[in-house]
Amino acid sequence: MAHVLILFQANTEPVEQLALAVTVGAVEAEALIRLRRLAAPDAPEVGHKSYGKLQSSDLFWADVIVVGLEDAAPNPADLGTLFNLLKETPLSSKRAWIFGPDGPDTPPTEAQLLVAEALQAAKVVLVPPAASAGSGDLIARMKQCGLASVEK
Repeated sequence: MAHVLILFQANTEPVEQLALAVTVGAVEAEALIRLRRLAAPDAPEVGHKSYGKLQSSDLFWADVIVVGLEDAAPNPADLGTLFNLLKETPLSSKRAWIFGPDGPDTPPTEAQLLVAEALQAAKVVLVPPAASAGSGDLIARMKQCGLASVEK
């Protein structure tokens, strides 16, 4: 059974909804999931409040890491924990992909490039999200990406 860790950085609900769509797809593919929000300690809550705090054990546990980023510019307050954990946690044989507020099919932002660099430094293999292109609304496509992430 695959283990999928979905991380998202967001202070508004649209990126949270995309992360939840990926989660639904992964669950439909019978994966075990962990959902974690990357946020500064004083950040406002989004739709749900019990995502838990990202730990190194989450990174070790995951086979696939999906990262959703709301901001185009890197936000150290939100991403600092992820960067610190990636520096101290080699993650060979793990796969990852990254998406922004418009989904995974858009040109990468500065924040996405920085996260990709940190993942690669931790020996994570970046893969394009499968099945993201095509017709249908963005939520449906993100759900398909979650499903396809497990099937690889």
